[in-house]
Amino acid sequence: MDEKVKWTNLTKADIAAELVKKGFKVSRNIVKKLLKKHDYVKRKPFKNIAAGSHVNRNAQFERIAELRTSYEAAGNPVVSVDTRKGAHWQSIA
Repeated sequence: MDEKVKWTNLTKADIAAELVKKGFKVSRNIVKKLLKKHDYVKRKPFKNIAAGSHVNRNAQFERIAELRTSYEAAGNPVVSVDTRKGAHWQSIA
């Protein structure tokens, strides 16, 4: 990635809404013109560090397992969410 490129992952509507909160009266069209004038491009953020590299990763999963066991023992429902692309919600009773 070119570090000289200026970019944002916010939508024009998001930027306009934040400016309005700060007292500026702007529209998405004005934001579009300003971004173009100042050479900003729209870009999605990306992850460049693998999720499995965190030092406490295993401890996190062990804690989740402990919580799940205690919640189930108390008769509470547990919801498992897989955040990988194309994953679906699963309800575990």
